[in-house]
Amino acid sequence: MDEERNIENVENEENEVVKTGLELSDTEAYNVSAGLVSESPDETEPEKKKAGKSNGKGVAAFTAGFIACLAVLFVLCYVFGLGKFLPEKQFEYYKNLSDKYGKYEEIMKLIEDDPIAEYNATEIDDAKLKEIVASIGDPYAEYYTAEEYKEFQKMYLGDYVGIGIAVAEEDGKVVIKSILRDGPAEDADLQEDDIIKAVDGKAPSDVDEAIEMISGEVGTKVVLTIERAGETFDVSLNRAHIEEDSVYYTEYEDEDKGLSDTNIGYIAITAFREETCSDLKLAVRDLEGEGCDRFIIDLRNNGGGLTNSSIDIADYLLPECRIMTEVSKGGNEKVFNSEPSSAGIDYVVLVNENTASASEILSAAIQDNNGAKIIGTKTYGKGVTQLFHRFDDGTGIKITTTEYFRPNGGKVNGIGITPDIEATDGDDIVEKALEELGK
Repeated sequence: MDEERNIENVENEENEVVKTGLELSDTEAYNVSAGLVSESPDETEPEKKKAGKSNGKGVAAFTAGFIACLAVLFVLCYVFGLGKFLPEKQFEYYKNLSDKYGKYEEIMKLIEDDPIAEYNATEIDDAKLKEIVASIGDPYAEYYTAEEYKEFQKMYLGDYVGIGIAVAEEDGKVVIKSILRDGPAEDADLQEDDIIKAVDGKAPSDVDEAIEMISGEVGTKVVLTIERAGETFDVSLNRAHIEEDSVYYTEYEDEDKGLSDTNIGYIAITAFREETCSDLKLAVRDLEGEGCDRFIIDLRNNGGGLTNSSIDIADYLLPECRIMTEVSKGGNEKVFNSEPSSAGIDYVVLVNENTASASEILSAAIQDNNGAKIIGTKTYGKGVTQLFHRFDDGTGIKITTTEYFRPNGGKVNGIGITPDIEATDGDDIVEKALEELGK
């Protein structure tokens, strides 16, 4: 109901607190039936006319009174600024907010009035908010400054400033896991499995700090200290505007193995973004046009992304089936299913220990519904989804909202997905994929 309420009070002359507004439930004060006279056989015509006049006056009086009350409310709220109208839902929101956090607001006011306090309670800085979010026991929760959140959004839109690498943390080291095409890292001959020891002379504490340190303004220089095969050296790169595709594809060829015309298409999905499902469909269509009738879908080092994107891809690849079940706090479940139609293609899926989150949603759905064989090593085991919320000042927060379960009901979080065919990265995993596809 969109009933409006006045959430502030005014004081009368005796300093008694009274509510402004008309309680429409108080019908006894406005009995609109009082002036009506019921018809009876012995009523005379003049009496009926008189009754009709009385009815009109009663309704008119009620209407005039109601309008007068609204006019008074309008003057109090909008002329004198003594209150504001709010829809009922918004009124309840602020009421609940006051009930839960009113004490903290009062504490902040008291701190503001403290003449010797050094802390300004109206400005809780980003560092303190980061500490609060980091202390709640959710390893995936994170508070972002306005600049950090802006960069974070760009990553999921495939448009950001950097040097064109994807990194992961392995045994406490920041390791380059993939090199983006036509980026500064490729031009500087950086390689997969290079270890980033330092950024501009400072060793990053973890992979997140490394990413933050490598990011910057377009055209500015960053120096990476790289360890490769036991040797350490510096590489200077200029940050550039990166437009990263989340899907790469080509016809699989390997001259060393005599495989120059395999009819096998290779598709790598590096992340799940808004356009990823449509890009995958385009890749399949183009490769089929080149004569490919079998496919390798590579999810190695794909750390996830948008949940809905992975669900859309599962729906595209699989016939009618369950994709996953989300469970929120309190046990509420939401089931995601695939439609009857599917791509109808023959494919295998490659995974490794850095295949995580949305990639695991897709992998588990394919495995449990016998869509294809999963080949590689056990996946990361991030079986939860996060909400990303942006505040009015540009800052934002990432926080876990649900845990997801595989189609067969199995748990993913902390467990991961065991592949159907074990294979290590490199030639071994490709060999197993080709064998499974019948080559």
